[in-house]
Amino acid sequence: MAVLKDLLTIEMTYSEYHLIFPRLVFKILIFLIIVMFLLHLGKRIKTGNFTFKPKFFKGNYDKQKFFGTILLLIGYVFLLEIIGFLASSILFMFVIMLLFVGNLKRKSIIVSVLNSVVTSFAIWYLFGTVFNITLP
Repeated sequence: MAVLKDLLTIEMTYSEYHLIFPRLVFKILIFLIIVMFLLHLGKRIKTGNFTFKPKFFKGNYDKQKFFGTILLLIGYVFLLEIIGFLASSILFMFVIMLLFVGNLKRKSIIVSVLNSVVTSFAIWYLFGTVFNITLP
């Protein structure tokens, strides 16, 4: 019985609790990538088509939104350490919403500010206070 208890127990400090979920999601994503690769490989073996033509994007994808999102995600990670979760989340959500809306009209800016502030505070309160999970 002690072996089962040890299997279901995680030993970590309180300051590391916020790492549980990202690590779990990462492992699930790696597993799903492997499953998708094996299914795709199986389909190719079944059809006998072994030519490889890599095509990650459709020809008409929005490069500004794609590369803007990548840059904003990288900036968000760096800002987490500098200004903390709440401020960097508000800034990230505000800018990414404006990027995807595609204009700087007054209504877009107001909606982006309200959404980013309310959502970031709600997530901060829910996870930081209600669930008592440490946030970066």
